[in-house]
Amino acid sequence: MNDKYEMPELYLYRELTSNEQLAINQKLISYVWDIGSLFNVHMKNNAKSYNLVKLTSINFENEATAVWVHFETITGESIGIPLDFLSKIELAGQEEI
Repeated sequence: MNDKYEMPELYLYRELTSNEQLAINQKLISYVWDIGSLFNVHMKNNAKSYNLVKLTSINFENEATAVWVHFETITGESIGIPLDFLSKIELAGQEEI
C-alpha cells in the first residue's frame, strides 16, 4: 500500500470496493502486529476517543460481514468495537513502556 494513501473513514468500510477493503484489512492487521506501538481510536461523529491503546486483534466475521477491532486501554480494559462505529485509528506516536 502506498504511504500517501488516504485512509477513508472506517465506518464506510461496507461501501468501499474490495481493493479498498483489502487495503484497510492489511493496515489493521499490521497495527496488531506492531507490538509495542500505541494507537488512538476515534469513534464516528466525534464520539468518545480511546487514546494510547494497544490493538490486540481484528476479527472478520463472514456471516454478519462485520469487522471487529479489539484493543486494550492503558488501564487494562479490553474493548471490542465493530468497524461500523469507528472513524479512524492512528498511531499515537508513543511506544509502550
